[in-house]
Amino acid sequence: MQTDTGSAATSGESFYAALSEIGQLLMRSLEPPVLYEAVIEVLERRLGARLVMVGDLDRSSEQLRRIAPAQVAPGMVDVYPDSLPFSLAQPAFWRGEPQLEADVRHLDGLEMLRPAYVRHGVRAVVAVPVLKFGEVCAALVIRAAQADFFSARMIELLQQAAASIGLGLEAHEQRMRLLQSVQDEASQRRALRLLSEMIKLVTHSVDEPALLAGACRVARCIGGYRAAWVGLSDEGDPRALRVHAQEGLADGAIGSRFMLDHNAHAGDAVARALSTGLVQLSHPAGADRPDWMPGARVLLALPLQVGGAVAGCFAIDADEVDAFGAIELRVFEEMAVELGLGIQMQRAQAARLAAERDLRFSLQYFRAILSQQHAGIVVMSEDRRVSFANEALCALFGLSETPAELEGQPAGAFYARLQQSYEDPGREARRIQEILARDEPVRGDEVAMKGGRTFLRDFTPIRIDGVLQGRLWHQSDITGQKLHEARVERLAFYDVVTGLPNRRLLFDLLEQARMRAMQQGALLAVGVLDLDRFRSVNDAIGHAGGDCVLAEASARILGMLREADVLARLGGDKFALVIAGLDSREQLDAISRCILQALRAPFSLMGEQLYLSASVGWTLFPLDEPDVEGLVRHADLAMYVAKEEGRDRSSLYEPAMELEQLRLQAMRERIAQALQQSRMQLLFQPIVYIDGLPGLHGVAGMEALLRLDDTDELIEPAKFMHVLDDPQLARPIGRYVLDEALRCCQSWIRSGISIPVSINISTRHLLHPAFFIDIDAVLENYPGVMDVGFGIEVTETGPSMDHARAKVVIEECRRRGIRVGLDDFGTGSASLSHIQKLDIEHIKLDQSFVRDIPSDERNLAIAAGVITTARMLAKTVIAEGVETAEQGDLLASLGCHQLQGFWISRPMPAAAVPGWVAGWVPPASWGSLVDERQSLLAGSV
Repeated sequence: MQTDTGSAATSGESFYAALSEIGQLLMRSLEPPVLYEAVIEVLERRLGARLVMVGDLDRSSEQLRRIAPAQVAPGMVDVYPDSLPFSLAQPAFWRGEPQLEADVRHLDGLEMLRPAYVRHGVRAVVAVPVLKFGEVCAALVIRAAQADFFSARMIELLQQAAASIGLGLEAHEQRMRLLQSVQDEASQRRALRLLSEMIKLVTHSVDEPALLAGACRVARCIGGYRAAWVGLSDEGDPRALRVHAQEGLADGAIGSRFMLDHNAHAGDAVARALSTGLVQLSHPAGADRPDWMPGARVLLALPLQVGGAVAGCFAIDADEVDAFGAIELRVFEEMAVELGLGIQMQRAQAARLAAERDLRFSLQYFRAILSQQHAGIVVMSEDRRVSFANEALCALFGLSETPAELEGQPAGAFYARLQQSYEDPGREARRIQEILARDEPVRGDEVAMKGGRTFLRDFTPIRIDGVLQGRLWHQSDITGQKLHEARVERLAFYDVVTGLPNRRLLFDLLEQARMRAMQQGALLAVGVLDLDRFRSVNDAIGHAGGDCVLAEASARILGMLREADVLARLGGDKFALVIAGLDSREQLDAISRCILQALRAPFSLMGEQLYLSASVGWTLFPLDEPDVEGLVRHADLAMYVAKEEGRDRSSLYEPAMELEQLRLQAMRERIAQALQQSRMQLLFQPIVYIDGLPGLHGVAGMEALLRLDDTDELIEPAKFMHVLDDPQLARPIGRYVLDEALRCCQSWIRSGISIPVSINISTRHLLHPAFFIDIDAVLENYPGVMDVGFGIEVTETGPSMDHARAKVVIEECRRRGIRVGLDDFGTGSASLSHIQKLDIEHIKLDQSFVRDIPSDERNLAIAAGVITTARMLAKTVIAEGVETAEQGDLLASLGCHQLQGFWISRPMPAAAVPGWVAGWVPPASWGSLVDERQSLLAGSV
C-alpha cells in the first residue's frame, strides 16, 4: 500500500485551502480529540497525507499516547500503535522543531514498527511538536513513502497545523478555566443561599416536622441535589434510625425505619456518621450502594448534635462525584449545626407547649417546667397581675427581684419595668397594648433591646375549656443568631481584610452613583488604585503583615474622601474609588494628589519602616460614557499608563489608551507569529576595552541584539519592549535568543575567534522556575561556549521586582560561571547600594548620560560618580551609546573600563563578526588618556 504520490502533486491552492479549513476548525472551539480528528481529515483530503496520527505526551510514563484517529480500520492496527516511547524524539523536537526521519526502516528503536512500515510502504516519517503555552504537549505524526514528500513547504504547513492545534488546546484550556471559575462562583452563591435559608428555617419553622421537611426541601430545591432526608434515633431502640423527612426519594425507597447494625447498613456513611459524630462522604458503587440510592454516585452524611449528643443524621445524595467541594462541605457542616440547634429549639418549644396544655391538670408541674426554660417566661392572670415568672426572664431584663418577688405585681407596673430595657420604649408600649387588645397568639415578634441585643417574643392567650385564664409571654435572646445572619450577609458584600465593599457591592454602588450623576448633571470620577511593588511587602513581612498594610492604606485613603465617596477593594492590592459631584478635572487632580501623598508616609510594622507609593487611573462620567464595567476597565487602563510613566502618579483615561492596548496586543501577535515562522534575528555589537588589551585585539565581547525581521526592515526592540516581558512570550523569546546567540558564538570559536557573547534576559524569564532548565539545555547543545564564557544582562528594574528571588538566581548564575550585568543603569529605581547587594560583575551606564557628556556638566558628574564608585565596588563599567570620538576620549579619561556604540561599530550579522574583530584597532588617544589619569591618581596619593 503506497502512502503518497509526492509533494509536487500538492498545489499552492491546496496548501492555502488546508490552512483555511484548519483556521475555521479553531473558530468552532472543538474538544481536543475532535479537533485532532478534524485536522487529520483536512491533511488527508487537502494534501494527500496518509497514515496521519496525533498523540498526547504522557510524561508520567514517557509515552506518546495515540488520541486520533480513535478508531483504526482492520488491517491498519500495526501502523497506528497505541503508544510510542519518548526516546524516539531528538532534543530539537522538545524545543519545538519538527523531527524528520528520512529512512525509518533502518532507524534504531523502531524494530516493533518495521514490519508494519515495510508492509504499508512507509519510508519517511515526520513528527511535528504541538506546543501549548510554550511547552510541547502533543505530536502530529505523518508517514510517507519517500522523504521528498516532506518538502520545506510541506513542513512549514505541518508546523502551522501543529501551531493551530496548540492554539486550539490553549483556547480549550482557557475555556475550561473560565467555566470552572464560573462554577466556583455559582457554588459559593448557592452555598451562601443554602446557609441563609437554613437559618431562616431554624428561626421561623412552626414545629420540628416543618423544620425537618424544610431542611430537606432547601437541600434539594436550592442546592439542586438528587435527594435529601433526615433520620433521627429511635427512642425505643438506639440501634435504629427512623426517617422523619425526605425529599426526592421514591415512596418507600428508604422505609420509615432501618437498623444501623444490619448487614446492609452497618458499614455505610450514615452508620459511620452516627457512631463517630463526624461528617462522612462516600462514593458507594456496585454491591456497596444501598438500595434506596440506585442512581446517586455520592452520599454526604451529617451527624445532628442535639443537646450535646448525636441524635440523628442529615443525608444528601448527589449525582456528580465532585458535588461536594470544600465550600459545600463547610456550609453543610454549618447547616447541620443550625439544624441541630433548630431541633433543640423546636423540642424546647414543644415541651413548653406541652406544659401549657397540661396546665389545667397541674399548675405545680407547669411551674416546674417553665422554671427550667432558657427563655424568659411570664404569665399574667386574668385580673392583670403577674402569676408566674422564671429566672431566665429576670436575667434577660436585668431585674433585681426574684421570680417569687415579682408574682402578684400589677401588670402595668411590671410592663413599665420592662420598658427600661427596650431601645424604643414608647414604640414597645404601643406594641404590647396592640397585642393585648387583639388577644390572639403572636409568634416570632422581634424586639430591639438596648445594647444592640435582639429578643424574639411570643404571646399566647391561655384558654381552658374555651375560657380565658391568663396570658403567657415567651421571650428569648436571639442576638447571636442575628449577628450570625449579619455576618453571612456581610461576607457576600464586604472584603474580610479591609472591611471595604467588595467587587460585587462596588458595581451596585457605582451604578447608583452613575444614575445620580445623570440626574444632577455633575461629573462622576471612577478610579482604580494599585499599590506599587506591593509584592515585595508580602515577601518582606509575610501575607499577614501585608494584610495589615492593606488595612492601614485603605484607612488613609478613606481619610482623604468624603462620607459619600466610595472606596472598594477589587482584590490583591488594587482598590476602586467612586467620587461624585465634581466640578472640574482640577478638583479631581487635587484629590488624587492628597491620596498619593497620604500613601507616601512610612508604614510602621513589626519594628520596620515600609515606604510605599501608588499608581491611580481615573475616568470621568459622563465625558466617558460606557456602563459601570466599562468605567472600571477604562480607569484600570489609565492606572497601567500611570505605572508605565514611572509609578507614584495619576493618569486620566483617554480613548487613545484603548487604541494603544490594541496596538500592543497586535504587536504581541506579530512577535508570536515571528517566533513560529523563524522571523526573529540577532545582530551583534562589539564591546571594547579602553585600559589595556586583555581580550582578542582589545575586544571584550559581543552583545546579542534582537530584531524582528518584518519583510522590508529590521524592527528594534524599542517598538516591542512590552512583549519581551509578556507572560506567554517571555520564555520562548528568551530560549530563542539563548540558542541563537550561543550557536553563533560556537561558530566563531570554530573559525578561530574566541569572543564571549552577552545576552539580554527579560525579568520574567530570569525569575521563571524553568530558567536554569533552559540554560542547561542550550549549554548541552553548545558545550564549547563556556570555555570562552558568556554573560547575561538584566534591566535595572528587573531585580527590584522581586529582590529576594533575583538575588538567588544571580548567585546561582555566578556559581555556574555565567557573568551577570545590569543594563541601562541610571534609568530605573536601583541604587549603587542596591547593586552592592547583588553579585553582578558589571554595570552599563545608560546612553542618556553618555549622549551629552561633553556639553552637559550634570551628566559628566553623574558618569564620573558612577565610574568611581563602581571601581571602588570592584564592578566593571561599560558605557553604551558612544557615538563620537570626543565621548570615547572623555570616558577613557574618567576611568571607564569598556565602551560600546555606533562610533565603534553598528550592530552586525554573526557572519561579519570575525572580520570586524580582526580589523579592530583602538584609537591611540586612549592609551595616553589612561596613562595620564593613572599619573594624576598616583600624584594625589
